[in-house]
Amino acid sequence: MSQFDRESPASLATLPTEIADSIYYSLPSASLCTLARVSRDIYAAVQGPLYRRPVIDSYRKLQAFVKTLNYVASWDKKTGDARSKKIVHLTLIIDPAKEEITAGRPLIAVILARMIRVIARYNEDVTISLIIAHSACNAQPVCSFESEEFPRVTSLILDLGGEPVTQPSSGSSSLSSVIPARRNIHQRNYNYSTTGIRCIPNAKFWTRFFNGSNFPDLQRLELHHRSRAGSSYGDSGREGDRILFTELDTLGLARIERLVVNSVPEFNDSVLMAGLQHAPLLTDLQIENCAVTYDALDKLLLHALPVLHRLVLRVSPQSRFAQHAREALGYRGNRDYKEEIPHLCPHFRRHGKNLKHFEFAAPYICRDLFLDEYEKEKLRESGHPGTLAGDKNGMIVQGELDTVLVTGVLTRSRQTRDTDSAGQKLLEGSSMEEDRRILERERSMRTRKATIEKEGWTRRLHVLDGMCIDGATFEELTALAKVEEPGIGWTLGSLPERRAFRVIGDLIETVRYSHEFERDRQRRARQVERDVNDELVGQ
Repeated sequence: MSQFDRESPASLATLPTEIADSIYYSLPSASLCTLARVSRDIYAAVQGPLYRRPVIDSYRKLQAFVKTLNYVASWDKKTGDARSKKIVHLTLIIDPAKEEITAGRPLIAVILARMIRVIARYNEDVTISLIIAHSACNAQPVCSFESEEFPRVTSLILDLGGEPVTQPSSGSSSLSSVIPARRNIHQRNYNYSTTGIRCIPNAKFWTRFFNGSNFPDLQRLELHHRSRAGSSYGDSGREGDRILFTELDTLGLARIERLVVNSVPEFNDSVLMAGLQHAPLLTDLQIENCAVTYDALDKLLLHALPVLHRLVLRVSPQSRFAQHAREALGYRGNRDYKEEIPHLCPHFRRHGKNLKHFEFAAPYICRDLFLDEYEKEKLRESGHPGTLAGDKNGMIVQGELDTVLVTGVLTRSRQTRDTDSAGQKLLEGSSMEEDRRILERERSMRTRKATIEKEGWTRRLHVLDGMCIDGATFEELTALAKVEEPGIGWTLGSLPERRAFRVIGDLIETVRYSHEFERDRQRRARQVERDVNDELVGQ
């Protein structure tokens, strides 16, 4: 080794290719752009990592990006295939009001679609996340989606309703920081409509997302609607409007894996049922403050819970559907026994065991979410009353909850039931095949327990008004969560009592209600930003 070699300082340019690439692929785009200006060698070395997962936050940058792809593109003369920079995933964030202010004219769908098609032509395997921020249903480019095709867009997030947004503080998320303060679009007489009138359930709004033609590769769809009155539309009064979809209107639902509808007035029972019937791959569902009846939610939970991995269901505190369901349960003895009363809580007990995460916020929740009829009978035999003396808000007004009795009876009854079931199988069949099935069941239970602990399964319950049935109490829910499956973390909150508990195994921890639940509205208002940072950019 020469004297010059011994004295040469170490640098990125002198590192082995494998080590240098590991460093480059771990750096953010801003750092890679800075490195690209250091030297020609490093510029060439960072091209792959720099274009691998770009995040573009304006149409001007999108134009420059596409121009670069065209400039360095190459064509195969025999096949006609075009190749350019290798892109694995592109996150595209567009604020229509910002673009209109900058360019003096709205960004129309045809131009946006043309740019996306160029990128898809150069990268056949690219996936694209398209986020339209601070827009409106009847504004460009959203109102013209049905006229264009957006290939390779696998994630679509729309922030609709057009609420004015102020300049975010330094503590806001990274997506907020790239979206400047925008003018109040109410001044331009937008009426938030896809049909020329106010936002109501209509087929035109949904077919562009569901038909598989406008977004042929769509897998994740999120719609966050805003209104002048706030995030909750409650019961719009138009939930009975029936929307008819043809077979061609729902072909794209076969690829949908995640669906989020947050305060969307165009969403009702018909849309829910269409999505439920034609989306076999749907494993992540969030419905928040939408005008969906309890009858429809009853059918949803019955059929969808066994296949979902994640469910977030938040019913508006003003929901008259919840009130009617509670009144029906309270007067069950005076009603026709053949009449079906929509009661949501038992579905979670019967069909929701495999949910990795679920959140349920509703005016009324009760212990049927934890207990079946056999367990209720065992509690009554032990001397526990069917319901405690609780008021309409679920607060105890007479007596105390015997948590030792509840947890002890349930633990013994569940152990006895499992033992009796296994013993019965042994009596019915003593063959080696039956023994093998029992051993397989035990192995499956151990595997399930390890999976729950590894993946950190969670449950969140938020009682907004009280219990489904008179006399039930919030304390009972906390005690029942304590004896649920080991490893699952529970967080329970009661708005009337302004109390919250976290339950993990045998531990019950009192937590601040304001910290766990009052900030839900602020967190949901930033749902788009959080989804982009945590899920899309990191893909």
